[in-house]
Amino acid sequence: MHMRIIWGKILPGQWDAFEAAFKKALEIRGEVKGLKRQWLLRDENDPDAGYAISQWESDEEMRAFWDSTKRKDAMAILQPFFVNQFTITNCAIRIAVSH
Repeated sequence: MHMRIIWGKILPGQWDAFEAAFKKALEIRGEVKGLKRQWLLRDENDPDAGYAISQWESDEEMRAFWDSTKRKDAMAILQPFFVNQFTITNCAIRIAVSH
């Protein structure tokens, strides 16, 4: 399993509109091969920052989606909110514990 963790900042005071746009982007994107789960998290210390985390079956499927038209179409809705402060980290899940 693999995970992509993206941290980023958006325009000040735009979180609610960004979250609505994120939901719309998910609708546009539709189902994605290999995507297991996805989260949008808002930073409690900085209300204009957050994380998008996605869990994938394989690195290949994660990277294939990154280069896809589906992703580009969905990102077009989110792009106006970004201030170009972000990091992207790809991870291999080594240990997962469920409670």
